[in-house]
Amino acid sequence: MPPSTAKMGSTSWLTIARFCSNNCPYKVRRFNYFDYNQRPVGKRKLVGALNIYEEYFAPLTTKGAPDTMKMQKNPNVTVRMRGVMEKCTYCVQRIEEAKIAALARAGASPDKRIARDSFTTACAQACPTEAIVFGDIKDPESRVSKMKQQDRNYRILDYLNVIPRTSYLAHLRNPNPDMPDATDIGIASVVEALPE
Repeated sequence: MPPSTAKMGSTSWLTIARFCSNNCPYKVRRFNYFDYNQRPVGKRKLVGALNIYEEYFAPLTTKGAPDTMKMQKNPNVTVRMRGVMEKCTYCVQRIEEAKIAALARAGASPDKRIARDSFTTACAQACPTEAIVFGDIKDPESRVSKMKQQDRNYRILDYLNVIPRTSYLAHLRNPNPDMPDATDIGIASVVEALPE
């Protein structure tokens, strides 16, 4: 096991990644074994009786593993290179940039909080309709916290107790109030789906 992996607290790195990928209830976990722009194509390595492409072993090498962790926290470096899709990190590099700016602003002051709505994720910034909102849900005055208080707020597979970080607002419909069952239209309820 590489030293950098031991520092992260993972004792069985590949096994844990596989179980995580296979058991993800959302089926969005994908483990990236490749650095597409840095590895020689077609180099093979003999492991026991198996003749395997060397690309599968590169993440286990100690070379570059600590740099990867540093780059992940660096606001000037994207988390993954172009062309690689993985689970959303909520733009961890932008979060780190906001933390660094807050620390620099605070100086010797004890107040080192990040200013409300001082940064956002790339997808929220690019969305022309402002349908994506990002912020601190612990701050009751933030826009995202106010939106989470609405009755329309729901989280996918919340009843499995997976504690998802992303929540959604149910689509609003305006039915005729005289219509039968008009009060039930447009309301998402997990309670009905749960067994008694």
